[in-house]
Order: sequence, then C-alpha cells, then structure tokens
Amino acid sequence: MAHKRLLKDLRVKRWYDDLSRGSQMTAQVYLRRLGLFCRKWRTTPVGLLSKQPQEIHENLIDTVTELDANGYAGSYGQAIVKAMKSGLPFNNITLGERKIKFTDPDDTPTLRQEKAPEPNELRKAFEHASTRTKAAMALCALCGLRPGALGNHNGTDGLQIRDFPEIKIDRSTKTVTFSTVPTLVIVRRKLSKAGHQYFGLLAEEGCRYVSEELERRLRLGQDLGPNSPVIAHFNREKKRHVTTKAISASIREAVRRAGFKWRPYVLRVYFDTQLLLAQSHGKITHPYRVFFMGRTGDIESRYATNKGVLPVSLVEDMHQAFMRCEPYLCTVQEKTVDKKEMLLEMWREQARLYGIDPLKVKIEKQRELRRELGQGEEKEAIRSEIARLAIHPQKMRPTHQKTELLQRRNPRPT
Repeated sequence: MAHKRLLKDLRVKRWYDDLSRGSQMTAQVYLRRLGLFCRKWRTTPVGLLSKQPQEIHENLIDTVTELDANGYAGSYGQAIVKAMKSGLPFNNITLGERKIKFTDPDDTPTLRQEKAPEPNELRKAFEHASTRTKAAMALCALCGLRPGALGNHNGTDGLQIRDFPEIKIDRSTKTVTFSTVPTLVIVRRKLSKAGHQYFGLLAEEGCRYVSEELERRLRLGQDLGPNSPVIAHFNREKKRHVTTKAISASIREAVRRAGFKWRPYVLRVYFDTQLLLAQSHGKITHPYRVFFMGRTGDIESRYATNKGVLPVSLVEDMHQAFMRCEPYLCTVQEKTVDKKEMLLEMWREQARLYGIDPLKVKIEKQRELRRELGQGEEKEAIRSEIARLAIHPQKMRPTHQKTELLQRRNPRPT
C-alpha cells in the first residue's frame, strides 16, 4: 500500500508503533489518513511537521470544509482531524485551543437504516453459510463475540480450543460435545476490545454449529489441540489464525447470498437486541447483559461482575439467566413445539391406560366451548377427566396396561 512508504520516516514509524501497541487496526487507519492528508496538500510528513501550527490548523479546516461541500458525513472529517491531532502532539506540535466544528459528527448515513435481524432472517443467513462460516456467525450472533475475537487483525491470535473449558473432543469417534450447554466461552484480555478478560455463553444452537465445524476438521485428519484455532483456514498449510478481515468477508458473503445487506457486525447487534428484549421481559438483569457483551458497564457491574474470578454462585446465576434468554436468541423454535406436543401425547397415553378416549374428550370440550382447543387446553381437559375418574373409581375401566402401570408406580406426567 502507498501509505506504507510513510513508515520510512523514523518519526512516523515511532508514532505508528506507539499506536500499534494499543490497536494495530487503529494504527493502520491513522497512517492511511495521514497519507491522504499529505497527498491532498502535496506535502510529506517532514514537510507537514515543518509548518506552523496556524497553517496546519487552516489546512485541517479547509479539508473539513471541502469534505462537507462534497457531501461527506461530518464524522468522516472528524476522523481525519482526530488522526492528525494524534500524530502532532507526538512530535511536540500542539494546536492549542483551536477547535474545529463539524456538521452533525454523530450522524452515520450508511448505518441510518440498519436494523437488527429477526430470528427467521438470521435462520436464512445460516442456511446460506458454509460449516466454518456458520460457526463464526453463531459465535457472533448467539454468544455476542466481536469478529476480532475470533481472529485478530493480523492473524496472530484468536479464539482457541482451550477457550472452551467445557468442550470434549473424542478423536476415536471424531465427535465434539460440550459437558454443559449453554457452554462457557473465555474471551482473553488480548482478544477483548475493552482490555479485560470476561466470559460469554454460547447458546445450544451455536454449540451445534461449532461442533459440526470441529468434527468436519477431525474427519479431514486435523489434530485439534488446546491451542488450535476454533475458526481455521481452509488452507491446512496455514497454521496461523484467520484474520478479522477474512472472517468478516466470509460472513458478508453468506449474508449477501441470503439476500441481505447487513454488516458482519450486525450479528453482534442481534445478540444485544435479543438480550435487551429478554431483559424487558425480566429474564436477565442489565449488569449481566452488559457483561455478556464484553463491555465495562456501570459502577455496579464494575464492582460486581468485572472481576478476574467470579464466585461460583454468581456464575451459576448468570448461567441460569442466560438459559432463560435462549428462546430469544435461537433461530430454530421447533424444539419448544416438540416439547409441548410430547407432553400432550403423554397425557393422551395416560388417558388410554384409564380407558379414556382422548379424542372424545377433546371433541366434547370443543363442543362445550364452541371453538378449537389449544394444546394446553386439551391437556387440561384430559387431566380433569382422569382426576374425575379417580374420585369415582367405580366408573373407571382399567385395562391390562393400566394394571401394570400401577404396579410399577410410575409417576404421572406433570
């Protein structure tokens, strides 16, 4: 890249290296903005630093004015000024109290119409993703991780197998399971944008997608050790992690194939939005939601949840709260419907053991109410009929199966 040539200047390189220790991505963005500014004013970093503060300030004002006239958002001009003001004090140049005004700097036109996906829309995006991309999407949408936590900017670090303390890998059967679901995901300090270690919880649907990806790699003969990346290169020769840019590109491709125009980061917005909805329904507290998002949080969460080691009782309570939020996060709701149908079928079978025709009970109740019965109402009608016969045992018509049932003293369904 053209702006990389600026690093030949020792003063620029010192500034760049200092920024990189905080964030390599920020350092590259600022370096690119410095290059654009110098090219616009036909100068070099050396020539820029030789100017008087007043002249530099005037150049910045003229740059913002031109961007504003060309329809650029105020935030764009503000970003260029911020980058320049970062490098000037580093070289003992200060603009003093000179301030520059920006037109609506908080406006983000490209994100103005952006909204969080609905569960059915996210389900469609999952269906258009590869196994690897689906796992990456699940970690963002169903655990709230940033794409940068899966693989950093230059691919030197990222989420690893050891960051899943509850994972179980059986190499003989090539299967991957989790001892606890939702499962714990550790986000190390180096992967956390806020600079502190925290943990997230991956919903059951996400655990399934991650298992499928790791099992795929096991079948390909890969040896998954504690330091193996969770999201790995398709090219097995590359041992390093996938970069943030590559992960985002694969997610963006799957989203486009599904017919949407979301940014990859919108998956994290989905996680936050669904937890906010769960919070409004009393399923989770605000400090827990802030913690799962990896944010520093308010004073209460700072002193209660942002510790290196949390009490076991607190972790268990957070786990229970997250379990209550799973229906809001997961995109597949058939499981809930199956449970209700299974429970209803258990009551139907119980009724048959007592000689009761569950269909007849349903029809009679529908005639009484003059409408169709829901699953819960049908279950209550059958249970009431069984209770009525229990009060009047002479009306019961025991069957052979019922006699065996009573002898075994199996508990009745609840």
